[in-house]
Amino acid sequence: MTAIEKYVEAMENKDYAGLANLFSPDGIINDYCTNSAAQNEYHIYGREAINMFFRNKFGFRKYSILDGEVVNSTQAEFIANFGGYNIMAIATVREVTEDGLIKRLTVRPK
Repeated sequence: MTAIEKYVEAMENKDYAGLANLFSPDGIINDYCTNSAAQNEYHIYGREAINMFFRNKFGFRKYSILDGEVVNSTQAEFIANFGGYNIMAIATVREVTEDGLIKRLTVRPK
C-alpha cells in the first residue's frame, strides 16, 4: 500500500495511533480546510502531536472523513466532516522519508 492509501484507511477507521505511525517523528500535517470562523487551518508538527490531535478529534467526534478515494500515488479526495460541517477535500503526500514514512502532507479544499 502507498502512504496515501494507508492515510485514507487510518482516517476512515479513526485510527489515530495508526495514523500517527504513518508519519516520521518530525512529520507535518498542514490542513487548510475551513472548519469555522475561529479556526481556519491546522498545522500539526510531529508524530506525537498528530497522535494527540486526532485522538482528541476522533474521540470527541469533531473530525472524520467520508467517501475516501485515492486518485493517484500521492493524492486522495474525501469529504471532511468537522463536527457536522462538510467540505470536499484533497490530501497530498508532499514528502516521504527513505523508509516510506510521511514527512509532509497537506489537506486543501477541493
